[in-house]
Amino acid sequence: MVVRKLSTAAILAVLGAAGLFNGVSLVTDSSGRSLGLRVDMLPSWHTWDYRYSGLFVLVFLGMLPLLCATALLVDITGASTAAGLIGALAIGWVLWQILVLDLWVPRAHLALIVAGAALVLLSGISLRRRRSAQDTFK
Repeated sequence: MVVRKLSTAAILAVLGAAGLFNGVSLVTDSSGRSLGLRVDMLPSWHTWDYRYSGLFVLVFLGMLPLLCATALLVDITGASTAAGLIGALAIGWVLWQILVLDLWVPRAHLALIVAGAALVLLSGISLRRRRSAQDTFK
């Protein structure tokens, strides 16, 4: 159980650190050049820069995972469930980028999908074990 909790917290910390870096980069340099992106990569209906995407990444893939990692380490109820939801959010963000924004950044997508899937899996295992432990005490 401790290994699972520490593994989940580590994945959240790495995801959060990357989210902070990328989010701040996109908000401060909305052209995306600092991350090797170009504005012409965005579909025509999208805003003219990466500012809003950067804000989303900063808050939901940067700050939120770091808060969740902290909550997990201090045993706040529901932190494991939140970790799974953050994992699903990371996977959803990749799907949004591919299907809606038509952005193809394979290395970043692979990293986010692996991290997201690991968080969903670890959260699911944790919830399942907690439920079976509760059933034992009934």
